[in-house]
Amino acid sequence: MRGFLVSLLAIFLLGGGILEAQQSMPPSKYYQWGLNNLTSGRPREYDKDAVNDFRFSADGGYAPAQVMLGYVYETGIAVSKDPATAMQWYKKSADQDNQLGEWLLGRLYFTGSGTARNLNEAANWFQKAASHGDPYGRYLLGMVELERKDYAGAAESFRKSAMQGLPQAQLQLGLMLKNGQGLAADSSEAYSWLLASSDAGNKDAANELAALEAQLGPQAEAAKTKARELEKSSSTALADRGCTGWDGAFDAVPAPPPPLVQMACQ
Repeated sequence: MRGFLVSLLAIFLLGGGILEAQQSMPPSKYYQWGLNNLTSGRPREYDKDAVNDFRFSADGGYAPAQVMLGYVYETGIAVSKDPATAMQWYKKSADQDNQLGEWLLGRLYFTGSGTARNLNEAANWFQKAASHGDPYGRYLLGMVELERKDYAGAAESFRKSAMQGLPQAQLQLGLMLKNGQGLAADSSEAYSWLLASSDAGNKDAANELAALEAQLGPQAEAAKTKARELEKSSSTALADRGCTGWDGAFDAVPAPPPPLVQMACQ
């Protein structure tokens, strides 16, 4: 009996030691462990371990882990999809001024996923992300302004994001230049931005490009040269950071970046 009690006490003390060690571990370490579990190609049952690690890190106040939990619940990786819970975690990170969390939170308000659609809230969070120089936040702010028919504001937002190399912003800027919304109509510059967007892989620019090329005639060659100059000056901003290239990154409403890309987006 005495031996049993000694063993029980040892287990209790060992458990307490493990708990103490866990509590003293920096939240960033749990985030890294979760990332390793989620991305190392291990069996799917390890996904739950990853979520637990992210949760421990997020509860410790680590903003990247809070964003990751939002992503997990939004996409349904290792848990059931739950946009409302995703929003709660994005909000926690956004409240810490995390730029990725800010535009992902604004995105849910913009689309009405997990909450009622709210353009005021969406614009507020996009503006916060844009204030950090985030091209996705700036582009999405432009989408809100465009919907509100604030064409001058939208054109400015799209131009800033386009200069950072975001293809969907380049597309929208090109369309505004073509239509003379928010700035003077300029078919040649419109063509240059649309071509830059198309060259980056945005297929949505194809029809507008063809129509403008026919309209410009011989002047299209000069517009093409201008497009190459724009590409040189604008295409490196996203690539240098690494916050680009995932499936859905260049959608009209960008999809959230996957785990390994998120580190480059914060």
